[in-house]
Amino acid sequence: MNNVPQMTRRSFLVAAAAAGGGLALGLRLPFGGPDAVRAADGLPEVNAWVVIRPDDSVVIRIARTEMGQGTMTGLAQLVAEELECDWSKVSTEYPTPGQNLARNRVWGNFGTAGSRGIRESNEYVRKGGATARLMLIQAAADEWKVSASECSASNSVITHKPSGRTTTFGKVAEAAARIEPPKDVALKDPKDWKIAGKPLKRLDTKPKVIGAQVYGIDVKLPGLLCAAISGCPVFGGTVKSFDAAHIASMKGVRKVMPVGDSAVAVVADHWWEAKVALEALPITWEEGSNATVTSASIAEFLKTGLDA
Repeated sequence: MNNVPQMTRRSFLVAAAAAGGGLALGLRLPFGGPDAVRAADGLPEVNAWVVIRPDDSVVIRIARTEMGQGTMTGLAQLVAEELECDWSKVSTEYPTPGQNLARNRVWGNFGTAGSRGIRESNEYVRKGGATARLMLIQAAADEWKVSASECSASNSVITHKPSGRTTTFGKVAEAAARIEPPKDVALKDPKDWKIAGKPLKRLDTKPKVIGAQVYGIDVKLPGLLCAAISGCPVFGGTVKSFDAAHIASMKGVRKVMPVGDSAVAVVADHWWEAKVALEALPITWEEGSNATVTSASIAEFLKTGLDA
């Protein structure tokens, strides 16, 4: 597995935007925090981010955890809908807990549970996309010296309706980054949605299928070791004995140790080495008083209780 790079995607995007122009817009969250802060490169930072680079690619920040339920793609669709960007050029990234802490928890609670990811984020992420769209339109209008009300955006293209002139998000992104975000924005009627709520391909499918997705288990830190743990298969059971010498010479194995009185851990250089060694480790369990308990005996016990 690949190591996680020391330069984060966020720092790369900020550096790239500084070098080649771009827009990074914070989504205004209901969690407090500064109204606006400026990075050294001059890009506005507020909370969760929309980043638009000169090539028209859009990076949408997601503060809810993707666990297979589609929240990441769903939230990106909501932002993209109001942004009126080219969906084929959208990608996502997650702010880290460290970034959240360093910025006084501007992303709020990262918790994801109870099917609340979309429901609780819906309005503010849409406002973030809508705000970005208005800033981009204003930047184009300023360049053309026309009223922003005469301009519209669609598929990452801004059009001046009276003259037919067009430009792209990427071309005005740097100028848009210098515009004060509007305080009030109107959201689209859901009946007019073209991206949100539509059965689009999920953004996380391809990287997961080809093995490119980076998970927490892929993180590598200096001196980091990995452990695989086996617990007694019977509730209330304990470890009677294990033969550490049997796997001591296996590749990567550093230590074999008990975990409390009911589990054994193998510590190795890499997780796979720990897993393979653990599977080869002879362990004898003292299963205790629940050794003979089965689904059938539990059912009979419950039935007896009902008949009493």
